[in-house]
Amino acid sequence: MKLNSTKLKFRTLCPPLSLANRIKEGLPRLILDRLPEDHDFTETGWCKLRDSQGAFLSWGCIDPVNNAMQLISSSEGDPGVDLVLRFENALKKRSVQETSKKEVVRLVNGPGDNLSGFFLDSYGSTLILSLESWALSDLVDYNLHKVMATLKPEHIILKIREKGRKLKGKLQERALLGMPMEGKIRVQENGISYLVQPMGSLDTGLFFDLRGARKEFAQNAKGKSVLNLFSYTGAFSLTAAIAGASQVVSVDTSPECHKWARENFELNNIDHKAERFRFIKDNVFNYIEKLVKRSESYERIILDPPVRSIAGTGRFFLKSDLYKLVASCLKIMSPKGRLLVTDNTMQGTAAKLTHKISKGSEAAGIPCTIIKTFEPEPDFPVHPFWPKGQGVIAMEVERT
Repeated sequence: MKLNSTKLKFRTLCPPLSLANRIKEGLPRLILDRLPEDHDFTETGWCKLRDSQGAFLSWGCIDPVNNAMQLISSSEGDPGVDLVLRFENALKKRSVQETSKKEVVRLVNGPGDNLSGFFLDSYGSTLILSLESWALSDLVDYNLHKVMATLKPEHIILKIREKGRKLKGKLQERALLGMPMEGKIRVQENGISYLVQPMGSLDTGLFFDLRGARKEFAQNAKGKSVLNLFSYTGAFSLTAAIAGASQVVSVDTSPECHKWARENFELNNIDHKAERFRFIKDNVFNYIEKLVKRSESYERIILDPPVRSIAGTGRFFLKSDLYKLVASCLKIMSPKGRLLVTDNTMQGTAAKLTHKISKGSEAAGIPCTIIKTFEPEPDFPVHPFWPKGQGVIAMEVERT
């Protein structure tokens, strides 16, 4: 069933009272396998939700790949029209000053902006629209293009962050405006320049939901030894270097990421060949073991791991292994040293991360104190009834 067909076709669902009340309050999505068993939601299409009295609740987009029903519109009229209005409202919330300075900024943050499944990021003159499913791409029509065009971008890129089965050898992206882009472009975050790659992979090379944490971390890095684990393209390493850290060691298994990090250093006129900078190609667990054997310690450590990492013989899964890494980091942290640790599972909470930190401290036999819990960035709003949409959770821990 096409979502953008001329004649709107739909199914009807009457959820139980407790769920109906949450939908009235603004719940952004439903989990399909938790809905009544007499409904078969195996095909994409529209669903009109009504309460037990027959009153309209919401339009839902059935998204079987993600086991979800995205609640797109609370207006009984054309859901496509309401979707466009929601996009316009999200853009109005963002600072004109931020976009005019060409700073990276999130313009639409899924459930946090009542646009479940939709994410829009501005990288200077390039917009990247990320969807959770190809099903939602049916809704990216002329009217939605007009809203994005008001920002006068040179390029609009569509990416599909779909779960489940992937199309082999085929990256799920395309150019909606402008020619397909090759290579990297220059953007800014907090006045620092970075190279990002709009097309070619799902991730661009810069996660700016941590811009506030990066900025504050840099303010406390001057004259300190810094260890950046899972360093990726070196964003934290670069901010520490610019802030005047006495030593910055970046650890990642990817030679390409280290090359990218060095390019970011050069872009900001930082000599990455200087003695105080090192880029180590190694498995994080292996490298930490080497540091423990050498009794080497650091005053500042960044632990911003991926959800999973499978490199060589190393296996890391954030949900189950984060506390182990916290324990390892405490062992190589100087007294009164600080650890910035994140949870990127998109299902985390401050309470869960606190528990993992406590468990890591207990495993290491080293006490520590959480001194800071970072609030979500203003352009990454959180939906009050969908904590899974909170995104990254970040805390700063001090060894005591």
